[in-house]
Amino acid sequence: MIALIVNADDLGLSAERDRGIFAAFGRGIVTSATLIANGPSFAGAVEQAHSDGLPVGIHLNLSDGLPLTGSIGGLTGPCGRFPGKQLMRQALLHGDCDLPAIRRELQAQIDKVVATGLEPTHIDGHQHCHIYSRLIALVIDLARANGITALRSSRPADPAEVEISEELREDLRLFRRLGSSAHGVFRAAGLRTPDGLWGLPLLHTLDTARLSSLLTRLDQGFWELMTHPGHPTPSGRPFEGEQRQVELEALTSREVRQVVEARGIRLCSYRELPCAC
Repeated sequence: MIALIVNADDLGLSAERDRGIFAAFGRGIVTSATLIANGPSFAGAVEQAHSDGLPVGIHLNLSDGLPLTGSIGGLTGPCGRFPGKQLMRQALLHGDCDLPAIRRELQAQIDKVVATGLEPTHIDGHQHCHIYSRLIALVIDLARANGITALRSSRPADPAEVEISEELREDLRLFRRLGSSAHGVFRAAGLRTPDGLWGLPLLHTLDTARLSSLLTRLDQGFWELMTHPGHPTPSGRPFEGEQRQVELEALTSREVRQVVEARGIRLCSYRELPCAC
């Protein structure tokens, strides 16, 4: 059996991103999303998730926007904001972060999602913050304390020979190391996690042809595909541009649906993920 969770990251980040995610769920192959508790469009995303029945997990965030609980020593900048991907990475790999403050922040993010009445299907991390070595035990403890039994495996499943930019190549080297280690620890702790994560090398280039090709390469197993559909946002940030629309079109295309049906891929959410036993 080939089972696939198609997760749309960053729900609640912007109204434009949210519109794309709900369209990809309603008309396409997206089966799941993860919600950013401190995102600007959080309230509207929650309302529509309830209305549409979208399975929602929690996208723990330590890199973008304002924390819910105030400044965090060794992590937030002078204005109290999260520091962005690169500085977060350096802080979690080499810095002296206030881990009790990080725990309070992540618990506040979980509490905010749970308070909406949504039942979180799983936890993952914005910029994969949940797999950094110094946070793994903390994340496992938070999952158990909050009755959340599934976590994303950020162990890349895409073949190593895929042609990608040097920036993404550096990311993949890091995630192959951190993700493989975290994957084993999560499962040893009795938490459910997919066999691996597809889509990391296609972060900026996922279109209909590439998505169709990826689906033809899936082996038997229970996998997750990470996606970022949406509509362009007038923010000036490259990641919020036209590529979000291209990805939405791929996820809702007839060609992709035909590949899913031809291969007998079972589309599902984290609710169907088997136990780690």
